[in-house]
Amino acid sequence: MTPTIQTLFNCLSDGLAIIAPDGKVRFANEEMLALLPVRVGEALPHAAIAAVVDQALAGHVPLPHSFESEIVYAVEIAAPDRLAGHVVRSPAGKDLVLVLRNMTEASVYQTAIANLGTLVERSLREPLQRFAEDFDHLLEIAAPVAAALPADADGPARTLDAGYRLVRQVLDLVHLVQLGAGRPLAADDRIELSDWLPRLLARHEAAAGARGQRLSLESPAAGTLPVIYGSAHWLGLAFDACIDNALEHSDNGTDITLAASTSAAFVRITLRNRGRGLRSPLLRNRLMQPLMRGADAAANTPGLGLGLPLARRIVEMHQGRLALDQELDGFITASIELPTSTSPFASPETDIAQAQRYASDLARLMTRRPRSGGRSAS
Repeated sequence: MTPTIQTLFNCLSDGLAIIAPDGKVRFANEEMLALLPVRVGEALPHAAIAAVVDQALAGHVPLPHSFESEIVYAVEIAAPDRLAGHVVRSPAGKDLVLVLRNMTEASVYQTAIANLGTLVERSLREPLQRFAEDFDHLLEIAAPVAAALPADADGPARTLDAGYRLVRQVLDLVHLVQLGAGRPLAADDRIELSDWLPRLLARHEAAAGARGQRLSLESPAAGTLPVIYGSAHWLGLAFDACIDNALEHSDNGTDITLAASTSAAFVRITLRNRGRGLRSPLLRNRLMQPLMRGADAAANTPGLGLGLPLARRIVEMHQGRLALDQELDGFITASIELPTSTSPFASPETDIAQAQRYASDLARLMTRRPRSGGRSAS
């Protein structure tokens, strides 16, 4: 085998061995050597896998052939590792090629993330929520004190701001774990968008003012927006995350506009800003995954990259859709579409009451809309 081919095989993430017609190993790449104590010129040191190879050499199994096996450790420190194996005919000669993948090792990352989620859900959720509520109260008490300090004494204010950011970031992680573990947001709140959306923007006016940014709301005439149903608390968290993202990733002194429109049984709420976006749809979708951040944000902006993934999960659990779009002029639009016809968490017991409530809301909405055209003839 040429050095070039050996180098190529050693670059593979799976274990690969070439087996001679007599069942002995001709070559094993580095991954195979790390997986099994293979020696060139000897038979495979794993009885079950060696038996599969012998059957393939004898023509008792058709090739290519797939199988499963495991590595059992002599000490009881871990469960056996699961292996996925493939035996194929070598392109040259009568040799066989054996490929092994350690499925347990491949799932270590997913297992670690799942274990972290369990830890957060069981150990951190309730203490952090209580601490966040107490911290909000502390901010209210400390605000007058911080305002009375000399202009150059910014230490207390900076400490409070850092504490607020830290609490919110860890709470985002807690919320994401909660949503992944079940349905904690199953609520049947009746949300009046015409009153609710201005209150959402008002929560971010101070942060926008500190950056010289302006938040504005463009919506249809008063009373023409529909009512939506679901969890006002969790949907508020979703919109907060989108607004925070727009503030953080747009230039200072720019306008950020929230607009709402209706279409059939959906309401579409858009947040538009001129920012440093990603033109590739693939990369924009990737930012919706937990802990995925742009290179510039990862290097220069604090945070865990949980805001948009949390928002998308909340919106989807309300049977809606969240998408990021970038226009040719550089504007970034976050679009949230939510159903207006019924609660996404309606049960058979609430279906009738929900239908009656929706009919009442729809009738009230229609009476507020101006009529066009002349009076019909009787």
